[in-house]
Amino acid sequence: MDCVQGAKRHIEDCSIDLIITDPPYNLGFGGTSLTKTKKPRFNIIANDNLSNRDYQRFTFQWLRQAYRVLKPGRHIYVCMDWRMYPLVSLWMQRVGFAIKNCLVWDKMHMGMGWQYRFQHEFIIFAVKGNKQTRRISTRKASDIISVPRISGNKTIHPTEKPPELITPLILNSSDSGELVADFFIGSGPVAEAAIKNGRKLIGFEVDSKYYKLTTDRINKLKL
Repeated sequence: MDCVQGAKRHIEDCSIDLIITDPPYNLGFGGTSLTKTKKPRFNIIANDNLSNRDYQRFTFQWLRQAYRVLKPGRHIYVCMDWRMYPLVSLWMQRVGFAIKNCLVWDKMHMGMGWQYRFQHEFIIFAVKGNKQTRRISTRKASDIISVPRISGNKTIHPTEKPPELITPLILNSSDSGELVADFFIGSGPVAEAAIKNGRKLIGFEVDSKYYKLTTDRINKLKL
């Protein structure tokens, strides 16, 4: 279901220990077009091709719910493209989050293009409130995370992230048995990383296709 309505219906105030999520970047991206038909492999995901006004409204709606459900002093990680990073980080602050850092995902392999080909994405690291905030569990974590991207012809979602990117965030910002939320589950990398590392999970996905992919992924972990 939709994450805004889902959070209102299913998550109590200040009940989530950690949020990690990968929202639409509003770039209308359908995955690689290096296919036989020269067309993107996927349809554009929900809420990824909105007007600027509608995208701002949509982002504020889910961020307000994220702020409401997160426990004070706990962490939120939001994956974001460089083009939308300035706006989304500003909107997060307006909702009440305190931005602590900008992590860089080094994909270790260049993407397509001509003008300085893409090899990175950002992850906004923020906390709820400014007092008595939790620290990450290590002093050895760099703000650059080098994890190979999933090859375009192997992805099952147009903006898929590898679970190996998510795992250190979960280990650094939560304890075993705590509750992790993902407002945009997609194909389930946050779900996989959370469950493999002994965390509880609640998440939302509006697209029935990706919801099924994630539930199948979770079920395989339990075998």
